Amino acid sequence: MILQAPSTGLQLDLTQGVSGEVRVWLAHEFDSIAAQLRPWGRWTTPVRVEVVGDQQSLRAAATCETRLQLTGIAGLNQVTILSPQRWPVPPTSAQLLQAMVHELAHVLLFQRCCPSGQVLPPYIATWFREGMAVVVAEGAPSPNLRRDLGFHPHLDHLPNADDARMADDAAACYLAAALLFQAWMDRFGAVGLTSLCRAMRAGHPFAEAHLRACDLTEAAFVSNWVAAVRAEAKLQ
Repeated sequence: MILQAPSTGLQLDLTQGVSGEVRVWLAHEFDSIAAQLRPWGRWTTPVRVEVVGDQQSLRAAATCETRLQLTGIAGLNQVTILSPQRWPVPPTSAQLLQAMVHELAHVLLFQRCCPSGQVLPPYIATWFREGMAVVVAEGAPSPNLRRDLGFHPHLDHLPNADDARMADDAAACYLAAALLFQAWMDRFGAVGLTSLCRAMRAGHPFAEAHLRACDLTEAAFVSNWVAAVRAEAKLQ
């Protein structure tokens, strides 16, 4: 089965490895999935969807080792999700939809940024990659949530958290990523996103592409945001 949204080029290939229950659910929710992703760009290649029955199989689909408790993995042209029956708590339809959109947002960003001929997703900073996926799947976070991070002892390290930090402090890492990415979108918008993706597609690494697209280094943008969040916390 192929699900298609011609207006954006989104195609989900469900021909292998997708149980009947998930296949029916995806067909039912496809219009909602496509609508959430539509504002964020066009797809370049179809996306294969697979469902696996255990964490070991899911981790095997990842391009690197991880300590995170996973429900889905995204690649350049593939989404692999854990069978809903194997989640620690069986998800509602809304939670499953959120997870699917989150992983597909990763794929869309990878495809928009990937140079021609490259077979693995390009490196994109944690805050940008995860922040975009959270915002696409869950909507823009409330700026009031910045208060929760202002006194975090490791605020400097949350935006570019490594796998170990994300596994140990996932909530703070994802919140920081979402708030920081939304702040970036508020400043640079869709035009900035298109410019950054175009620069990466031309072969420039993320940091260099950020500088070209925004006339500002990634490090400066992140450090300025961290300083602003800390200053707000002190004023409360």
